Amino acid sequence: MKAPSGPFLTYNELGSTQDEAKKLIASSAEVGVVFARHQSQGRGRFDRIWVSQEGESLTFSLALHDYANHPKPYLVGMAISLGVCLCLDARIQWPNDVTVGGRKLGGILTELVTDPNGNQIPVVGAGINLNQTSFPDEIAHRATSLYIECGLASDALTVAEGILSALANVPEPTNWEAIAPLWHQLDDTPGKQFRLPTGEEATALGVGPGGELRCLVGEEERLVYAAEALNLHA
Repeated sequence: MKAPSGPFLTYNELGSTQDEAKKLIASSAEVGVVFARHQSQGRGRFDRIWVSQEGESLTFSLALHDYANHPKPYLVGMAISLGVCLCLDARIQWPNDVTVGGRKLGGILTELVTDPNGNQIPVVGAGINLNQTSFPDEIAHRATSLYIECGLASDALTVAEGILSALANVPEPTNWEAIAPLWHQLDDTPGKQFRLPTGEEATALGVGPGGELRCLVGEEERLVYAAEALNLHA
């Protein structure tokens, strides 16, 4: 797939790279990548706070103008997730977690923003744990960092550039069938346990062509969409 075609903008600190990218698109400013060495107000799905300490994480957002008005923009975000995993030798867990050894290394957030010409531009943000040596007790069993995994410190800008380069090895996300083989190769979802809004527990089977979770509740197979399920270990 194509890497962002606009300029790579670097900031020492931002509230949110995602918010900055969306603001720039909405104002017609040229932007391809928004990178911040420190992000103070990052967020994930359901507006959960994503804490980023200076020097410990990669936080950046991609403004994907080449995929404006994509009929299935969730595929664009899924394709970016695959590029992240290829670069970091990681796996993807539905809906947006980047994992190593079953523990969360980072996450991906895909949103749409309308530019002044009425085009819908996908904006994909990524937060990756780089140099953390430990995590709070309440998440230590399910979080990891590149440092914990390989014992080496990482430079955020270098990792960001590596991810952009890895996108060349991801198929164009024209449809699910195009990216499905690589997704299945890197998918860490099957067998994981999820809790549904009904309170029921479900066992993941995999991801379907609409980006939905295929899961079993007892003997019944169901399809669950991104806003409808919470990973028990998230």
